[in-house]
Amino acid sequence: MIALVIGGYQLLAIAPLMAGPSDAIDNRFQDMMQGFSECRLEGMYIAPWEGIDRPSQDFFDDLLPKKIEDDFAYYQIQTNYYGLPVTEIMIPAGTWGVYAVTFDVPIEISRDRLQKVFGSSFGATEASESGLAPELIIDPDDTQKSIWLCTPPF
Repeated sequence: MIALVIGGYQLLAIAPLMAGPSDAIDNRFQDMMQGFSECRLEGMYIAPWEGIDRPSQDFFDDLLPKKIEDDFAYYQIQTNYYGLPVTEIMIPAGTWGVYAVTFDVPIEISRDRLQKVFGSSFGATEASESGLAPELIIDPDDTQKSIWLCTPPF
């Protein structure tokens, strides 16, 4: 528990979220994620057939994808985003602009934190269906994880 006490009055008391191996803010990751809450992710893709083997964001400078499969590049990472531990990011390795960030916490924790930060729980909405906002879902491979997903309209 963290508390801010001034003049004998407790002004703030919060329990910190588990943020994985490093609680330090990764500024390069924060910068890269700037437009994610609105699914605006300029230059975040690879296109090996065009010689683009790294996205344009600095965050990817020292990273290689763990795998490239079905037109997606999967990067294993250890960072945090507004206190949520991030273990994977998926970006396009083709022409379909789907992006995903995996949080290493259950959806309830991710939903609560994103609601506090962005004022949205990122449930399924018309905006998420049309590719204008991400949707937060349960990781189908591990119910103890959650995925923040940007999907363009079909």
